[in-house]
Amino acid sequence: MIWDAVSWLLHPYAYFQRQARRRGLTWRAWLPGLGRVLMSGDPHILEQVIHHPHLAGGIAHRALRATLGEDHLIVMSGPAHRPRSLAVRQSLTAFSSDQEMARLTRQEFDQLPLGQPFSLHKVAHQASLRIMLNGLLGADQESAIVKLAQQFQASFSNPLLLFLPALQQDWGPYSPWGRLLRRRRRLQEALLQQLQHAPQDCIGARLAQRVAAPSLPVELMALLMFGHETTAATFAWCFALLQPEAVRRIRDGDTRYTLAFIEESLRLCPAVGQLTRVAQQDLSLGPWQVPRGSVVMPAIPLAQQNFPDPQRFDPERFLRTAPPANHYCPFGFGERICPGKAMALRQLVVMLETVLQNYEIRLPLGYQPRPQRKLFLVVPQAGTPALRLA
Repeated sequence: MIWDAVSWLLHPYAYFQRQARRRGLTWRAWLPGLGRVLMSGDPHILEQVIHHPHLAGGIAHRALRATLGEDHLIVMSGPAHRPRSLAVRQSLTAFSSDQEMARLTRQEFDQLPLGQPFSLHKVAHQASLRIMLNGLLGADQESAIVKLAQQFQASFSNPLLLFLPALQQDWGPYSPWGRLLRRRRRLQEALLQQLQHAPQDCIGARLAQRVAAPSLPVELMALLMFGHETTAATFAWCFALLQPEAVRRIRDGDTRYTLAFIEESLRLCPAVGQLTRVAQQDLSLGPWQVPRGSVVMPAIPLAQQNFPDPQRFDPERFLRTAPPANHYCPFGFGERICPGKAMALRQLVVMLETVLQNYEIRLPLGYQPRPQRKLFLVVPQAGTPALRLA
């Protein structure tokens, strides 16, 4: 049981695949911070999860509550969730222009020395952070606030700190949790200060009109963190999965294909490995009994294998038809689907086309991407190492 929990923490893809081979597409497990969990990649079970009125989202995200705060969209549930989701969705319509996103992406890749190895995840992380701050606050941000965001992220790089409540104790500014809390406060204060001078049509200003003042800094933090972390992870996966035909079509400006390529990358290697729902009463999912208060966890990598020839990388499948939610859910499903989905896909299209059309990037010969957990997400091992040749 302990070995399974460690395996899920460090290598969730491998854990899901191993359990599916041993026990089928649905099984029970014990996980740190969550207790007994019913996990499933079975499309029939997931179809029930999507529509079940007594399975609530947000409640099980204890790690996100601890690290980002209590009052933001990701951890909300019940009647409060829908109006907050609408407020965030409406605010995100003010995101950066394609030209701004391309410019900020080029600035990061222009700095890379020719012939020197680098991590695509790390560079995309920096570019996406600046793009998100640009959209959130309406202009390029000083290096100080970028550094504050990076320091906050560095505070909880160890996944054990996220999922073990016993480690979440403030023993002063030099303790891991104490350092995290102080860096979070400094970043929140900096975001609010910058927002006072931001244009009224930026995301942060629109959000301030729709969200009560006490909740605003927490929601800004959640948007900033997840608005660029998931994008950077997906960008790294896209490069890890690139094939010559895909490079040609993306360089030719076939934007419809570029989007399909990103969606297929998200199918095979989703940055978010699982979702969580909590039973509000005793209930049944197929033959499985779920006691009140227990967690149901859709396993996204398994669910997204329910395609013809699932191991084959085939962007064309997304040009033919839109898959159902119980087969494809990298952004969640139902009322809790990520409100930033359209924004993230648009940013990924611009970043991918910008890089492939302006630079010659090569991965090491024989590189095989292996998934590993980084914070709340799953990224390619070594962040997809690469060389810039031109």
